[in-house]
Amino acid sequence: FRQIGLSDCSPEVAKRFVITHLDSDPDDLDVEGKPQKLTASQRRKDLGELDEVISLLGGRLTDLEFLARRIKTGETPKRAVQAIVDQSASEILKMYLFGVEESGRQWTAEQAWLLIKQLVTRETLRYNEVLLSDTYKTAGERVLRALEQAELISIVSSNGRPTLIKPGKPVYMPAFRLLVADHVLQARLDLAILAEQIKIETAGIDKYENELHLIGELPKQPPELAERVKWLLGKVQTAHAKVEAYERESGTLKKVLMSEY
Repeated sequence: FRQIGLSDCSPEVAKRFVITHLDSDPDDLDVEGKPQKLTASQRRKDLGELDEVISLLGGRLTDLEFLARRIKTGETPKRAVQAIVDQSASEILKMYLFGVEESGRQWTAEQAWLLIKQLVTRETLRYNEVLLSDTYKTAGERVLRALEQAELISIVSSNGRPTLIKPGKPVYMPAFRLLVADHVLQARLDLAILAEQIKIETAGIDKYENELHLIGELPKQPPELAERVKWLLGKVQTAHAKVEAYERESGTLKKVLMSEY
């Protein structure tokens, strides 16, 4: 992609790009084929709105060109940017969240949603911290690389080592906020994450209980196993408490799904 990074230039540069795009319209000629006295941007009274909304799109030329085209059709900058954000939100739903299982993609909807939710609150995520989450315990790095390749996220490296995760496009940040503000969508996807976490903790409980059962079947329990038994019981207790908390939260989310459209 051709890109102007707003970290390298000011939003004013992006604004000038849009205005230049507007003024390059060949329709800005009078009946004799001469340039009109006022350019397209000079005839518009709403371009001051660009100062408020240009930062939402960042510096990617494809997005700025799309904005300029929408403004040319008569939309105000605010409406044009909101339409682009809405379209980006729909794109995210289709590409990363819905129908993922059937598409054969290398990530789950829960994995994509977790990043979206966390980026809304923190804007950048620690790469290794994401890998520590239950949702990314299995093939986490492969999943993150797949999501980067699909442009949901961008991975920033330092000295060749992945360190930070950011939205794949600047316009995705307001789109992420729009999606997270949808209570029904959030409840549905959060419920899926909780179901996954309950499954993980339940599997852990089964594993610990099986080991306790094996120890209990020993004809004589060596005193050396006392600490192991204590550790296993602690693990069962901790996992069970997590399951109870997840189930309570799931119950709250189900009420949202049953009461809202």
